[in-house]
Amino acid sequence: MFVRQLLKTQLHLKFLSKMSRPLLVAFDFDHTIVDDNTDIVVRKLLPEEKLPDSVRGLYRSDGWTAYMRKIFELLHANGISLSQIDTAIQNILPVAGIETLLHKLHDSNCEIIIISDSNSLLISTWLKHKKLDNLIAQVFTNPAWANENGMMCIDMYHVQDWCKLSTKNLCKGHILEEYIKKRFEDGVQFEKIMYVGDGRNDLCPILRLSENDIAFPRKEYALIKILNDPQSEKGQSVKAQVYPWNNATDILHEIIQKVNL
Repeated sequence: MFVRQLLKTQLHLKFLSKMSRPLLVAFDFDHTIVDDNTDIVVRKLLPEEKLPDSVRGLYRSDGWTAYMRKIFELLHANGISLSQIDTAIQNILPVAGIETLLHKLHDSNCEIIIISDSNSLLISTWLKHKKLDNLIAQVFTNPAWANENGMMCIDMYHVQDWCKLSTKNLCKGHILEEYIKKRFEDGVQFEKIMYVGDGRNDLCPILRLSENDIAFPRKEYALIKILNDPQSEKGQSVKAQVYPWNNATDILHEIIQKVNL
């Protein structure tokens, strides 16, 4: 009888542990986890004289994903190999303190996702090189792969027309909301949601956070400038608590203050 009751209690506790997680922390990738822009690092492998004028401004008319698709074609045509791309990505430095932060969050039963306008191949290459890939629950980004000729290919994550704050290929706020909804349907409810980013496309997700949640905009980057602009209607509409940061140690310090990790 006692053994049966003990097993029942253990199953109940196991069920509760699945139901409750203290934090969902969503990260941008470029200038947030890595201290550079992965696409720009790859583009710089192409000599300037090999970049036609017709391609230089392509992102203005066709969007960044179309621009990078052309960059990958040019890299391949000029003999820049996938291994050279991998090496360049692996050599990107992490934001100071980010590895410690990710390990601490993961060890504290927090859920970590990445929402980025980079691509799956570059992000995966860097995370695996740093042995951080197992800490991330899911990565939402533009899908990328190597074709049979060894050329990198990229596609848009989705095509959206509902969010004017986002590019047509990636609405981070929509992705964040859908993930929270899916996890709720899975039986997981987060006590608090945090979003860490630096750029203009990180405004949409933090606008969807509640007063209970926290936004971490990086100092000196575009996002914090929007939030500090009294003329920015959207920037002044953020409900979440806002804590600017220089490095990931700043973020960890604030999280420890707010949540009992």
